[in-house]
Amino acid sequence: MLTYDGINGNSLEFVWGVRNETRTFFKGFIGGGWLNGGNLDDEDFFAGQIKFSDTYSKLDGNGLVYGTMDVGQDFTLIDRGPRVVISPFIGFNYWQETVNGYGARCNKDDVGGFYCGSPGSIEVPFSTKVITNKASWSSLRLGAGLTAKLWDRLRLRGDAAIIPAAYLWNEDSHYLRADLGQVPNIKDSGTGWGYQLVGEVRLDLTEHWALGAGVRYWYAQTNGKSDFVHIDVTTKLQDFTSERFGVFSNVTYRCVTF
Repeated sequence: MLTYDGINGNSLEFVWGVRNETRTFFKGFIGGGWLNGGNLDDEDFFAGQIKFSDTYSKLDGNGLVYGTMDVGQDFTLIDRGPRVVISPFIGFNYWQETVNGYGARCNKDDVGGFYCGSPGSIEVPFSTKVITNKASWSSLRLGAGLTAKLWDRLRLRGDAAIIPAAYLWNEDSHYLRADLGQVPNIKDSGTGWGYQLVGEVRLDLTEHWALGAGVRYWYAQTNGKSDFVHIDVTTKLQDFTSERFGVFSNVTYRCVTF
Protein backbone atom coordinates (compact mmCIF):
# COMPACT_ATOMS: atom_id res chain seq x y z
CA MET A 1 0.00 0.00 0.00
CA LEU A 2 1.40 3.39 -1.04
CA THR A 3 0.32 6.49 0.90
CA TYR A 4 1.40 9.90 -0.42
CA ASP A 5 0.77 12.65 2.13
CA GLY A 6 1.59 16.28 2.93
CA ILE A 7 2.24 17.37 -0.66
CA ASN A 8 2.09 21.15 -1.18
CA GLY A 9 1.19 22.61 -4.54
CA ASN A 10 1.28 26.00 -6.27
CA SER A 11 -0.33 26.75 -9.61
CA LEU A 12 -1.46 29.42 -12.04
CA GLU A 13 -4.86 29.35 -13.75
CA PHE A 14 -6.62 30.92 -16.70
CA VAL A 15 -10.39 31.18 -16.13
CA TRP A 16 -13.08 32.04 -18.66
CA GLY A 17 -16.87 32.27 -18.85
CA VAL A 18 -19.35 33.21 -21.59
CA ARG A 19 -23.11 33.87 -21.25
CA ASN A 20 -25.59 34.69 -23.98
CA GLU A 21 -28.85 36.65 -23.83
CA THR A 22 -30.79 33.50 -22.83
CA ARG A 23 -28.43 33.06 -19.82
CA THR A 24 -26.92 29.84 -21.11
CA PHE A 25 -23.25 29.74 -20.11
CA PHE A 26 -20.00 28.02 -20.96
CA LYS A 27 -17.24 28.31 -18.36
CA GLY A 28 -14.04 26.66 -17.33
CA PHE A 29 -10.41 26.97 -16.35
CA ILE A 30 -7.04 25.41 -17.07
CA GLY A 31 -4.15 25.38 -14.63
CA GLY A 32 -0.76 23.96 -13.92
CA GLY A 33 2.08 24.26 -11.47
CA TRP A 34 4.53 22.47 -9.25
CA LEU A 35 4.45 20.19 -6.20
CA ASN A 36 6.90 20.05 -3.31
CA GLY A 37 7.35 18.45 0.10
CA GLY A 38 5.46 15.50 1.49
CA ASN A 39 6.30 11.88 2.21
CA LEU A 40 5.57 8.37 1.00
CA ASP A 41 4.76 5.44 3.29
CA ASP A 42 5.21 2.13 1.42
CA GLU A 43 3.71 -0.89 3.23
CA ASP A 44 3.78 -4.52 2.05
CA PHE A 45 1.76 -7.38 3.53
CA PHE A 46 1.68 -11.17 3.52
CA ALA A 47 -1.64 -13.03 3.58
CA GLY A 48 -3.48 -12.35 6.82
CA GLN A 49 -2.38 -8.68 6.80
CA ILE A 50 1.07 -9.43 8.24
CA LYS A 51 3.16 -6.37 7.42
CA PHE A 52 6.61 -7.53 6.36
CA SER A 53 7.91 -4.18 5.10
CA ASP A 54 7.22 -0.51 5.89
CA THR A 55 9.42 2.27 4.49
CA TYR A 56 9.45 6.07 4.47
CA SER A 57 10.56 8.13 1.46
CA LYS A 58 10.82 11.88 0.92
CA LEU A 59 8.83 13.49 -1.90
CA ASP A 60 10.21 16.29 -4.05
CA GLY A 61 8.13 17.51 -7.02
CA ASN A 62 7.13 17.14 -9.76
CA GLY A 63 4.00 18.96 -11.01
CA LEU A 64 0.26 19.07 -11.68
CA VAL A 65 -1.96 19.89 -14.65
CA TYR A 66 -5.76 20.24 -14.55
CA GLY A 67 -8.74 21.74 -16.33
CA THR A 68 -12.53 21.96 -16.24
CA MET A 69 -15.22 22.80 -18.81
CA ASP A 70 -18.91 23.23 -17.91
CA VAL A 71 -22.07 24.19 -19.79
CA GLY A 72 -25.26 25.17 -18.00
CA GLN A 73 -28.14 27.58 -17.46
CA ASP A 74 -28.81 30.41 -14.99
CA PHE A 75 -32.13 30.62 -13.14
CA THR A 76 -33.06 33.47 -10.78
CA LEU A 77 -34.44 32.27 -7.44
CA ILE A 78 -34.71 35.65 -5.70
CA ASP A 79 -34.78 38.96 -7.59
CA ARG A 80 -35.39 41.37 -4.74
CA GLY A 81 -32.97 42.34 -2.02
CA PRO A 82 -30.08 39.86 -2.17
CA ARG A 83 -30.30 38.51 -5.73
CA VAL A 84 -29.86 34.72 -5.78
CA VAL A 85 -29.15 32.71 -8.95
CA ILE A 86 -28.88 28.93 -9.28
CA SER A 87 -26.89 27.51 -12.19
CA PRO A 88 -27.11 23.77 -12.90
CA PHE A 89 -24.38 22.45 -15.20
CA ILE A 90 -22.78 19.42 -16.78
CA GLY A 91 -19.07 19.29 -17.47
CA PHE A 92 -15.74 17.52 -17.72
CA ASN A 93 -12.65 17.62 -15.49
CA TYR A 94 -9.08 16.44 -16.10
CA TRP A 95 -6.63 16.22 -13.19
CA GLN A 96 -3.04 14.92 -13.29
CA GLU A 97 -0.38 14.89 -10.56
CA THR A 98 3.18 13.56 -10.79
CA VAL A 99 5.41 13.07 -7.73
CA ASN A 100 8.92 11.70 -7.21
CA GLY A 101 10.05 9.76 -4.13
CA TYR A 102 13.63 9.64 -2.83
CA GLY A 103 15.36 7.24 -0.44
CA ALA A 104 13.97 4.58 1.91
CA ARG A 105 14.03 4.56 5.71
CA CYS A 106 12.72 1.50 7.57
CA ASN A 107 9.69 1.79 9.83
CA LYS A 108 8.46 -0.76 12.36
CA ASP A 109 6.88 -3.87 10.79
CA ASP A 110 5.43 -7.18 11.97
CA VAL A 111 8.50 -9.35 11.30
CA GLY A 112 11.14 -7.54 13.37
CA GLY A 113 12.78 -5.82 10.41
CA PHE A 114 13.78 -9.13 8.79
CA TYR A 115 13.41 -7.82 5.21
CA CYS A 116 14.03 -4.08 5.58
CA GLY A 117 16.09 -3.59 8.74
CA SER A 118 15.66 -2.09 12.17
CA PRO A 119 13.31 0.92 12.51
CA GLY A 120 15.13 4.13 11.61
CA SER A 121 17.82 2.51 9.49
CA ILE A 122 18.29 4.05 6.04
CA GLU A 123 18.37 1.37 3.35
CA VAL A 124 18.53 3.79 0.40
CA PRO A 125 20.01 7.33 0.73
CA PHE A 126 17.59 10.21 0.28
CA SER A 127 19.62 11.45 -2.69
CA THR A 128 18.48 8.43 -4.75
CA LYS A 129 15.20 8.53 -6.68
CA VAL A 130 13.27 5.35 -5.97
CA ILE A 131 9.80 5.94 -7.43
CA THR A 132 7.71 8.20 -9.65
CA ASN A 133 3.92 8.16 -9.50
CA LYS A 134 1.77 9.77 -12.22
CA ALA A 135 -1.99 9.74 -11.55
CA SER A 136 -4.46 11.02 -14.17
CA TRP A 137 -8.23 11.39 -13.67
CA SER A 138 -10.83 12.09 -16.38
CA SER A 139 -14.22 12.83 -14.86
CA LEU A 140 -17.82 13.67 -15.72
CA ARG A 141 -19.25 16.50 -13.57
CA LEU A 142 -22.93 17.04 -12.67
CA GLY A 143 -23.68 19.91 -10.34
CA ALA A 144 -24.95 23.40 -9.68
CA GLY A 145 -23.63 26.80 -8.73
CA LEU A 146 -25.30 29.26 -6.38
CA THR A 147 -24.54 32.99 -6.55
CA ALA A 148 -25.86 35.56 -4.05
CA LYS A 149 -25.34 39.29 -4.61
CA LEU A 150 -25.48 40.60 -1.04
CA TRP A 151 -24.67 44.24 -1.66
CA ASP A 152 -24.09 46.40 -4.69
CA ARG A 153 -20.52 45.14 -5.20
CA LEU A 154 -20.18 41.97 -3.09
CA ARG A 155 -21.10 38.47 -4.25
CA LEU A 156 -20.81 35.02 -2.75
CA ARG A 157 -20.54 32.01 -5.06
CA GLY A 158 -20.47 28.28 -4.49
CA ASP A 159 -20.24 25.26 -6.82
CA ALA A 160 -20.96 21.66 -5.87
CA ALA A 161 -20.46 18.84 -8.38
CA ILE A 162 -20.86 15.10 -8.04
CA ILE A 163 -18.61 12.93 -10.18
CA PRO A 164 -20.67 9.87 -11.16
CA ALA A 165 -17.90 8.53 -13.41
CA ALA A 166 -14.17 9.11 -12.91
CA TYR A 167 -11.64 7.13 -14.95
CA LEU A 168 -8.17 6.65 -13.45
CA TRP A 169 -4.96 5.94 -15.31
CA ASN A 170 -1.96 5.67 -12.96
CA GLU A 171 1.67 4.82 -13.67
CA ASP A 172 4.22 3.71 -11.06
CA SER A 173 7.92 3.67 -11.91
CA HIS A 174 9.99 1.68 -9.38
CA TYR A 175 13.57 2.50 -10.35
CA LEU A 176 15.35 0.02 -8.05
CA ARG A 177 13.16 -2.99 -8.87
CA ALA A 178 15.01 -4.66 -11.73
CA ASP A 179 12.69 -7.65 -11.38
CA LEU A 180 9.76 -5.47 -12.55
CA GLY A 181 11.39 -4.45 -15.84
CA GLN A 182 11.76 -1.01 -17.40
CA VAL A 183 9.72 1.93 -16.10
CA PRO A 184 6.83 2.54 -15.85
CA ASN A 185 6.50 -1.01 -14.58
CA ILE A 186 3.06 -0.91 -12.87
CA LYS A 187 -0.05 0.58 -14.48
CA ASP A 188 -3.31 1.00 -12.54
CA SER A 189 -6.73 1.68 -14.03
CA GLY A 190 -10.31 1.82 -12.85
CA THR A 191 -13.61 3.71 -12.95
CA GLY A 192 -14.86 5.32 -9.74
CA TRP A 193 -16.60 8.41 -8.41
CA GLY A 194 -15.96 11.61 -6.46
CA TYR A 195 -17.06 15.17 -5.84
CA GLN A 196 -15.73 18.72 -6.19
CA LEU A 197 -16.58 21.78 -4.07
CA VAL A 198 -15.78 25.48 -4.54
CA GLY A 199 -16.60 28.56 -2.45
CA GLU A 200 -15.68 32.13 -3.43
CA VAL A 201 -16.26 35.74 -2.38
CA ARG A 202 -15.97 38.36 -5.13
CA LEU A 203 -15.79 42.16 -4.94
CA ASP A 204 -16.70 44.24 -8.01
CA LEU A 205 -14.31 47.16 -8.31
CA THR A 206 -15.85 48.60 -11.48
CA GLU A 207 -18.33 47.42 -14.11
CA HIS A 208 -15.57 45.36 -15.71
CA TRP A 209 -13.01 44.55 -12.99
CA ALA A 210 -13.41 42.33 -9.91
CA LEU A 211 -11.28 40.67 -7.22
CA GLY A 212 -12.05 37.22 -5.81
CA ALA A 213 -10.77 34.69 -3.27
CA GLY A 214 -11.97 31.26 -2.22
CA VAL A 215 -11.36 27.62 -1.38
CA ARG A 216 -11.56 24.42 -3.45
CA TYR A 217 -11.71 20.73 -2.57
CA TRP A 218 -11.51 17.77 -4.96
CA TYR A 219 -11.96 14.09 -4.11
CA ALA A 220 -11.90 11.00 -6.34
CA GLN A 221 -11.63 7.28 -5.61
CA THR A 222 -11.80 4.01 -7.49
CA ASN A 223 -11.14 0.30 -7.46
CA GLY A 224 -9.82 -1.50 -10.53
CA LYS A 225 -6.74 -3.44 -11.55
CA SER A 226 -2.96 -3.19 -11.35
CA ASP A 227 -0.94 -4.50 -14.27
CA PHE A 228 2.70 -5.49 -13.74
CA VAL A 229 3.28 -4.83 -17.39
CA HIS A 230 6.59 -6.62 -17.97
CA ILE A 231 5.94 -9.81 -16.03
CA ASP A 232 2.35 -10.46 -17.23
CA VAL A 233 0.75 -10.26 -13.77
CA THR A 234 -2.55 -8.51 -12.96
CA THR A 235 -3.86 -7.94 -9.43
CA LYS A 236 -6.87 -6.20 -7.94
CA LEU A 237 -6.52 -2.48 -7.23
CA GLN A 238 -8.27 -1.51 -4.01
CA ASP A 239 -9.15 1.98 -2.78
CA PHE A 240 -7.08 4.32 -4.96
CA THR A 241 -7.93 7.80 -3.64
CA SER A 242 -6.81 11.31 -4.61
CA GLU A 243 -7.58 14.49 -2.65
CA ARG A 244 -6.61 18.12 -3.16
CA PHE A 245 -7.56 21.12 -0.99
CA GLY A 246 -6.47 24.65 -1.77
CA VAL A 247 -7.09 28.36 -1.56
CA PHE A 248 -7.06 30.72 -4.53
CA SER A 249 -7.34 34.36 -5.51
CA ASN A 250 -8.13 35.91 -8.86
CA VAL A 251 -8.52 39.08 -10.88
CA THR A 252 -11.46 39.11 -13.33
CA TYR A 253 -12.23 41.27 -16.35
CA ARG A 254 -15.77 41.18 -17.78
CA CYS A 255 -16.90 42.19 -21.25
CA VAL A 256 -20.57 43.22 -21.42
CA THR A 257 -22.12 43.02 -24.92
CA PHE A 258 -25.88 42.87 -24.24
